[in-house]
Amino acid sequence: MIKKGVVDTIPLPPKGSRTTVWDREIKGFGVRVASTGVRTYILRYRMGGRDTPVRTVTIGQHGSPWTADQARRRAAELLTEVRSGRDIVAEKEALRVEEKEEFARREERLFEVVVEQWFEDHVQRDELRSEDDIRGVIDRDLKPAFAGRTIDEITRKDVTRALSAIGRRSGSAANKAHKWIRQIFNWLIGQGDIEHSPVDKVERPFPEPSRDRVLRLGELVVLWVALDRIVEPFRTYYRFLILLGQRLREASDAPWSEFDLEVGDWLLPTSRTKSKRDHLVPLSEQAIELLEGIQPDPRRRRGPVFTTNGSVGISGFSKMKAEIDAAIADLLAESEAARALVGDALPHWVVHDVRRSLSTGCQAMGIDLMHTEAILNHVIGKKASGAARVYHLYDYYDEKAVALEKWGDLVEKAVAAFRRGDVEAVRAMDPARRAKRRERRRRGGVCED
Repeated sequence: MIKKGVVDTIPLPPKGSRTTVWDREIKGFGVRVASTGVRTYILRYRMGGRDTPVRTVTIGQHGSPWTADQARRRAAELLTEVRSGRDIVAEKEALRVEEKEEFARREERLFEVVVEQWFEDHVQRDELRSEDDIRGVIDRDLKPAFAGRTIDEITRKDVTRALSAIGRRSGSAANKAHKWIRQIFNWLIGQGDIEHSPVDKVERPFPEPSRDRVLRLGELVVLWVALDRIVEPFRTYYRFLILLGQRLREASDAPWSEFDLEVGDWLLPTSRTKSKRDHLVPLSEQAIELLEGIQPDPRRRRGPVFTTNGSVGISGFSKMKAEIDAAIADLLAESEAARALVGDALPHWVVHDVRRSLSTGCQAMGIDLMHTEAILNHVIGKKASGAARVYHLYDYYDEKAVALEKWGDLVEKAVAAFRRGDVEAVRAMDPARRAKRRERRRRGGVCED
C-alpha cells in the first residue's frame, strides 16, 4: 500500500530512467519515481476491456500539496468518475486542442497582426502617398499602445488613453494616430471582422493647425541663424529644406546616389516621391555648398546624406523641432536684431511651413505659379483631366533652376545682412508685397496697388 513512509524510501532508478510502484488496494494508482528524485502520483485506467488503450492521469507531485493519503483519495474519486463513463484524459486532450485553437484564433485577431493586413491591403495596394508617414504612426504609436490586445479587446477608453499619451509628446502625432486608427477599425467593419468601432464618437484630440502659415524672410533668417546652435547633420538638413522646399522625409532619406554635384542636380526616383513620379531638382549654388560641406570628400559620399549612423536617414523630428524652437528662443533673448525682425517670440510654425514659405516667396518675386508648383513636385493638371497627366510632361527644369537660384541668393544675402547687423537691409529684401508697401510708406514713397 502506498503511504508516505513507502514513497519516501523508494530507491531512485538509474540516471535517465524512471520506475513506478503500484498500490495494492486501488487498481491503477501508483507513484512514479524519476532518477532526479521527483515522485509523482498517477492513475491508470481503461474505458473498456483489455483491447482498449490505457489512459494515464497525473494527479500531482509528492510533497506540497499532495501527500500519499490525499493522492489516494483523489485516485478513488477519479476511478468513480471513470466507472460512470467519463474519460478524463480524453476531456483534457479535447480541452488542450480547444485552447490551442482559441490561441490561434486570438493570434489572428491581435491588433499588431491585423494592422499589418490593413497596411498591405489598403496602404500599399492603393499606393497611398503618405505610406512612410503611416508606417511611422503604426510602428511608433499604434502598435505599442495596443500590444498584446485583440481587435475585440480594444475599448473606447483604450483609444482615448492612447491618444492622450501620444498627445503629451505631440498634438500633431495624436491627430495622425486618431486618423489612422479610425480608418483601420472602419476597414475592419467593412471586412466583417467587427460590428462596432471603439473609435466611434472619439473626436480628434487636438485642433488642426492652420495650413496657411508662411514664414516671412526675416523669420527664415532668424531660423537659419538659430540653426548655428543645432548639431549636424540636422543643422544642414533644415537649411537644405529652406533652400529647396522639398518634403521632409524625401529629403531626410535621400542617398548620395541621387545627387550629381558636378552637374548640380538631385533626381528623386518615382519610388521615393509622394506624386509617384520622378522629380528633378536643380540645386542652387547654396544647396551645393551645403552638401559639399556635410561631406567634402566625394569618395565618401555613400549611403544616406543626412545620417547619424551612416546606415539610415535621420529621424526624431519632433524632438529636433523642440530643440530648434529652444535655439530660436535663445537667439531672440540674446539678439536685439533678431527681436527687431520677429518680435519677442517667433509665432508657432511647423517644418512644412518652410516649404510653403519658399513657394510664396518665389511667387512674391514674380516667379510663375506653374514653376513653383514644379519645384514642389505638385501634380499640375491632375484634377483638370486625366489627359493632362499624359500630355503635359514638360518639367520646367530651366525655370526651376532660375527660381531656386533667385531664392538661394535672396536667403544668402538676407542672412549675410543680418550677421552684419543690418536689419533694415533684411526688411528691404523681403519680396512680400505688403512689406514693400510698408517700406515705401516709411520712405515717403507713393503706394500703388
